[in-house]
Amino acid sequence: MKGRLLGTLFLATAMVAPDAAAIPAGYFVDPTQAHAPRQPSIERLDGDFTVSIRRDCPDAGSADLLDIAEATYPPREKLVGLAIEYAYEMGPDSSSTPLWWCDGVGAARVPYAITLGTIDYYTALTGEFRRGIFWRAGGRLPEWSELIYRASIRRKANVSVGGESFTNVYVAEMALDWRYDDGAFTSVIEANRVVVLSPKGKVLSVLGDGATDEDVSISRAERGRPLKRLR
Repeated sequence: MKGRLLGTLFLATAMVAPDAAAIPAGYFVDPTQAHAPRQPSIERLDGDFTVSIRRDCPDAGSADLLDIAEATYPPREKLVGLAIEYAYEMGPDSSSTPLWWCDGVGAARVPYAITLGTIDYYTALTGEFRRGIFWRAGGRLPEWSELIYRASIRRKANVSVGGESFTNVYVAEMALDWRYDDGAFTSVIEANRVVVLSPKGKVLSVLGDGATDEDVSISRAERGRPLKRLR
């Protein structure tokens, strides 16, 4: 994971409520997702469809702040505008949930931002593949798929993020790696995100949205396992 955070923190706090004001303009915190239960770790590494999720939070207070970071969404109108401008397909579910993508359906969905919705989507998709349910994969079960998600949060006395300087803040770092082989092509999607928050849960800065890396290559005939670079 790029720029892995270092350091330790001991701080006991009550549940942190997300601040209504968010920067940059248009971003918003989904209150339901901010307080939704999460598993700190999920490891389903058997078989051809695997999931590895790890959230590194020193204490309950920082875990609450990471929840807010994961519940921070980009402006809906911006993503819809990108889809219209570039003639992207978004799928019928785009009308009923906060948007974290503006391109792709099924396994081919490309994240614009890493959010709880992003992680839940690929986790659910992997679960369907493991059960032999493949209608969202274009009518055929992929050869294999792999989801890796790493998130950490630390308190920083002084830090510079995206050219801005902050004092006494929490910095959440998230990295996602989603890849699958449909028998014809191998698709690799990698995304990173940094969210800066005040101790009270106000989102101060979001960096990395819209910079997802996507690569498509010819399927490996031997169905080789992909490199697990984020482990």
